Amino acid sequence: MRLTGAVLLAAAGLLAGLTARRAMEARVRRLTELLGLLELLAMELSRFRTPMPELFGGLAGRTRGAASELCARVSAGLDTLGERTFSDIWAEAAAPLTAEERDLLGPLGTVLGRYGAEEQLLAVERCRHETEQAREAAAAALRDRGRLAVGLGAAGGAALAVLLI
Repeated sequence: MRLTGAVLLAAAGLLAGLTARRAMEARVRRLTELLGLLELLAMELSRFRTPMPELFGGLAGRTRGAASELCARVSAGLDTLGERTFSDIWAEAAAPLTAEERDLLGPLGTVLGRYGAEEQLLAVERCRHETEQAREAAAAALRDRGRLAVGLGAAGGAALAVLLI
């Protein structure tokens, strides 16, 4: 019975470490998805000057994951643009994102659709730069601490297992 408990504790520790690493990987993936959105957004605004409803409807199909979901929510919210401001629609669409992602993308809601193309492009480029920095930091943390998290989880589980035996 003790041996079974010890094995379960060791496995739980390893699982905790793997879960921590997976969360780090998910953060990098989501920031990469949002970065792709920002790059496409900048291209569309600079080259084609696409109106907002068509822009976000199209971007929803050309992006993945969190970025695609954000674009789909913005596109759906644009049906109420006369009743609500774009910044309100943007804030509501960004609500399901993580706090970090909302902080990175939040300033775009006050600029997109309200100012000239140059001001919008500057805001998107600023946001893209900050998101790229966040993604690089997250990737560095994954490289530096990903294996450490798994190792510590496994070691902690093993230590508890030894104490149980």
